[in-house]
Amino acid sequence: MSFAFIIYLIVFFGFLFCGAPIYMSLLSSGIAYCFLHGGINNMAVMAKMYGSLDNFVLLAIPMFMMAGIVMNNGGITDRIFNFCRALVGHLPGGLAYVNVLASFIFSGMSGSALADVGGLGNVEIKAMRDEGYDDNTIFGVTAASATMGPIVPPSIPMVIYGSAASVSVGTLFMAGIGPGVVIGLVLCVAVFFIAKKRNYSVHGKSTLRDVGHTLKKSFFALLMPVIIMGGIWSGYFTPTEASCIAIAYCIFVVCLIYHDMPVKSLMGCVDETVSGIVPALSIVSSASLFGWVLQFEHLGQNLLTGMLSVTNNKWVILLMIDVILLFFGMILDSTPCILLFVPVFQPLVKAVGISQIHLGVVVVLNLMIGLMTPPYGQSLFMLSGATGVPFNKVVRYVVPWLIPMLVALLIVTMIPEVTLFIPQLLGLAV
Repeated sequence: MSFAFIIYLIVFFGFLFCGAPIYMSLLSSGIAYCFLHGGINNMAVMAKMYGSLDNFVLLAIPMFMMAGIVMNNGGITDRIFNFCRALVGHLPGGLAYVNVLASFIFSGMSGSALADVGGLGNVEIKAMRDEGYDDNTIFGVTAASATMGPIVPPSIPMVIYGSAASVSVGTLFMAGIGPGVVIGLVLCVAVFFIAKKRNYSVHGKSTLRDVGHTLKKSFFALLMPVIIMGGIWSGYFTPTEASCIAIAYCIFVVCLIYHDMPVKSLMGCVDETVSGIVPALSIVSSASLFGWVLQFEHLGQNLLTGMLSVTNNKWVILLMIDVILLFFGMILDSTPCILLFVPVFQPLVKAVGISQIHLGVVVVLNLMIGLMTPPYGQSLFMLSGATGVPFNKVVRYVVPWLIPMLVALLIVTMIPEVTLFIPQLLGLAV
């Protein structure tokens, strides 16, 4: 370990614990390393940072982000919720099932867990409170179901992983479907036992007329994931092109079909998108300097040698990766975690025969669990801010729901077929 690398770690964690933005921590530590290492001039640093953004795949991020914002502001979340309520709201604990199902459907549109919490989550929380559900169930199932957002395609973190690992984003999207279903089923099992224990009230079953009415009102919204995934499956467009089609379709449906949002309100959505995308791309750019740290310190090779000296069992290695990512997911956002750890893990997983696609889904799922894990889980802060419930209470409500999420993680980690079945069925390289 060189002196420059020690300074890199000190500067990075020093800025981080002082409350500096993550991109500032990455940028400051990267520049400090380049200065101390020598042989890297200012122009090379700027070229490295610019080159990291010169990637066609990254164009999908602001498009999917804006699509989620338009849907939240345009009332699509209410239509999805009402449709799911007509389908499964009559079951014991029905609104908890509705929460899971609505999040699964919304995941096929937004690609973001925080978009789910901030938009659909508000609708779900209000409805569940009106029906007398306890806060443990309300906050727990809302935070847990939102993790499906970046697992079920499309997915913003998978776009970032695909760019960092140089693997097909389209294949990653297909690989996320199976794990998304597994998460949904595991959460439904948890809801079943909780509803049975707490004896939630049961409402009358919706008639086919009611289901048909809500389906008619939400039909064009429900068509969006079909168009996106159908186009990618069939090869008509790439994931990046799909993101452009997604935002165009959202605007068309919200403004011209449902008339839930005036066209002039789109500028507000653009402003919100820019506010979200600038920090994200700043992280991508500043994290690119870590490539030099990785190269000069031989971190990937050292990790490979170190782990293989302990075990060459790929399942044990995957579990070790889970533990590392769960820990750092508690204190870092998903974007820097992907950009920092994926290049380090790549030589190791290649050496033991782990699929890069399988690794991608495992990485994203670990980091999404981090969103609902204290002390810095962003979903926890969003739920607290949106409802006025103190942060420590939200943590207490949500933490028990980590158990079903860890069960789902274990299934996805240890059974690669869950991830790889659909891509293999479609003849995609995994």
